[in-house]
Amino acid sequence: SMRVLIGEADFLKKRLGLEDLSTLEAWQLATADQPLPAATVYLDLSGCFAKYRPNNIPSDAWWIVHAPAHTLSELPPQTIRLNAWPGFAAGADWEMAWEGEKAEQIATATCATLHKKPIQVPDQIGFVGARILASIIQEAVMLSDEGAASKTDIDLAMKLGTNYPRGPFEWAEAIGWEEVREVVERMKGEG
Repeated sequence: SMRVLIGEADFLKKRLGLEDLSTLEAWQLATADQPLPAATVYLDLSGCFAKYRPNNIPSDAWWIVHAPAHTLSELPPQTIRLNAWPGFAAGADWEMAWEGEKAEQIATATCATLHKKPIQVPDQIGFVGARILASIIQEAVMLSDEGAASKTDIDLAMKLGTNYPRGPFEWAEAIGWEEVREVVERMKGEG
């Protein structure tokens, strides 16, 4: 069965933590600006098709999509959510949310071909990892805005004190400020 990775090759290599995409024999590379070929599973690490899908795709196709700011109820049917923030998708374990036995089979089989392990988490805004990281980034911004420490000092303190690979401001730059803000705003709306 054919699967399709959506995104530019360099983007996918970086997100997946791979040097060579040719090792993914069951996958075909596609980009968001071209017609997508028929496939059984589409893996969208950029989240560009999270809410809106092309009309010409098979109705029985599954989507595994980067969507930390949305829940399954907000997304089209046959969707499996994935946290593909930089650093997260390159890891061996993938934080995912799905509903039903068929979705679990798709998630498990897809992850196996990518040498990943699916970790099912509650279907909530931010999953678990992105939720924690977004909260840390938000706290770091407040600390900096209060003048208690510089952005550089906060990043250094987090890297030295917690052994994080990046500080909160470095994470936000890598992820994208808009994406972090969207998760934070959606989390605020849950309460």
